[in-house]
Amino acid sequence: MNTFDKFVRALTLRTAQAAQLVLAFVMFIIVANVVSRRLWRPVPGTVELVEMSGAVLLALAVAYTALMKGHIMVGVLVERFPARIQAAVDILVNAIAVFFSFLLAKETFFFAGRMMQRGFTTGQLFIPVAPSIYLVAFGFAMLALVLLSDLLKAVITVIKGSEKE
Repeated sequence: MNTFDKFVRALTLRTAQAAQLVLAFVMFIIVANVVSRRLWRPVPGTVELVEMSGAVLLALAVAYTALMKGHIMVGVLVERFPARIQAAVDILVNAIAVFFSFLLAKETFFFAGRMMQRGFTTGQLFIPVAPSIYLVAFGFAMLALVLLSDLLKAVITVIKGSEKE
């Protein structure tokens, strides 16, 4: 379990760093567009680049958010229960989340494959859209791995108990 958790953490941190690079690119292209609009003419395809980058940025950052427990969680009632019951609730919630995250990743991979087969590109710059969709699918797969790691931790807590009890 510890090796799997370390692997998921390391990979998630790398995807978060990739998301930071994408964010820097988005900021650069927007600033370049604003400046060039004043001096000469706007950067062609800015909207396409920002749209594709935004999707990739979101997908690559969501696993890191889940890893850091940065998402919104409603636990007012569950927090009052003993640690094993909290873990049992976590098992249920994480199992559902893992299922849908893996399903979302799988279907997004298939969708990217169809876009690649059809040769879909952006309208102005003619950039293939499949690579960015593959990155989105990878981000969802990373989210599923983080949730799976949380699920395994909850199962261990239910079986062994926790130090807090």
